[in-house]
Amino acid sequence: MNITKRAFLYMFRKRGKSLILLLTLLIISTFVLTGLSILTAAEQSALSLRQSVGGSIKLELDENSPNWTYQQGVGGVLVDYTGAPITDADIEKVMSVKGIRDYNGIGDGSVFAMDFSFIPGINFGQTRDYSRLPSVSNSEYFNYFRRGAFQLVEGRHITPEDDHVVLISTALAKRNGLKLGDTITVQCSYDAGGYPDVSLKIVGIYEVNMDDGQFNTTSTDKRNRLIIDHKAMQEIMQRDSIQYDNGVEFFVDDPKNIDTIAAEIRKLDLDWNCFKLTVDNTAYEAVAPPLTAMQSMVTGLIIGIVIVSIGILALILNMWIKQRTHETGILLSIGVGKTQIVWQYILETLMIAIIAFGLSYFTSGAIAQGTSNLLFAQAAQNQPEIEIELPDDGTEYLDITGQYIPYDTSDMVTPDNVEVHVTPASLLWVTLLGIVICTAAVTLASMPVIKMQPKDILSQMC
Repeated sequence: MNITKRAFLYMFRKRGKSLILLLTLLIISTFVLTGLSILTAAEQSALSLRQSVGGSIKLELDENSPNWTYQQGVGGVLVDYTGAPITDADIEKVMSVKGIRDYNGIGDGSVFAMDFSFIPGINFGQTRDYSRLPSVSNSEYFNYFRRGAFQLVEGRHITPEDDHVVLISTALAKRNGLKLGDTITVQCSYDAGGYPDVSLKIVGIYEVNMDDGQFNTTSTDKRNRLIIDHKAMQEIMQRDSIQYDNGVEFFVDDPKNIDTIAAEIRKLDLDWNCFKLTVDNTAYEAVAPPLTAMQSMVTGLIIGIVIVSIGILALILNMWIKQRTHETGILLSIGVGKTQIVWQYILETLMIAIIAFGLSYFTSGAIAQGTSNLLFAQAAQNQPEIEIELPDDGTEYLDITGQYIPYDTSDMVTPDNVEVHVTPASLLWVTLLGIVICTAAVTLASMPVIKMQPKDILSQMC
């Protein structure tokens, strides 16, 4: 009689033992599959959260380098930079680093309004009203929009392909009767003079959501902020090439890896005597703790379940195989090899195990979501409310007028649960792990009996 037939006959003959083993394996595999499914869901939710809040690495001119000169002038201190500028070639090098998905270069300028008027502010003299303005590669990634200070309400964002376009505020549009598609004309306000008039097409209108205070000059009032593309800035400032005066922000795929990515950027052949890197991972660090705690809890739970399950399974199988000492002796005495006997015991266990693993797909599906909600609530209940602190020196996140732009945390809410799905892939992992554990447990439990001689086994049963 072959081992497969003997295994089937034994299972049907010992239906009580087979049922107990089936239930034991079903409970074990249900817990393991549930834990694995929750862990997978938590990891996916953590990844989605990290990607939504983002993280950036800013390449900028190092203000502490010896490349800056300061000279007292009539109107104040004149600042001049003599070092290497950030170029498009530098940007291409950084973009080649794995894990970076996009960037936004930021230029700086100052303009008079030629055929429209700015919202007036405090005036400290007879000077003509002007406003500072940034140029951007992609306005969607500009810090005003990323942090919720500005919200685009009409039109579209500026992209790297744009040429001589502008975003204006709702307040400025209302004051001047401007709408999408209209053009405005500006002129560089620098003292050198002789700058040309430059026309800009309005492609987007934004609303200012931040409290800008009551004591603003025309240039510091956020409602006067004109956001333009780099080609327009190049003509306004009469420069030979595009310049990124306020640096370039690079946005990473996963802020969890931001330090590793920053280390790779520092290895690039860039002029580090002139440049520096600033890493901004603040938002992720503020919202991540509940999911991190959840992952740690579930990982520990799975490890504990596996260890306990191996112990219970080994104990049950060891006890049952010892009860089959007489049967083992008879099989050995009639010439059945020890290897065949062990394979029979393994096959019996695996036949039951496969059924149990298949059923666990349905049982774990029934309890996974409820278990996840319970675990996640426990992990999240003691987490502090999301709060992003002001940097110690107040300079890391300043805008071009020197005013701090706070993060808008209203949408940064860590979920109070994760949606769990039991997948065939998770079932496959549990099945493979279960087969290995069952095979090892049966083999180890069989060794003491298999090592005995048939006559010794039979003499013990008399």
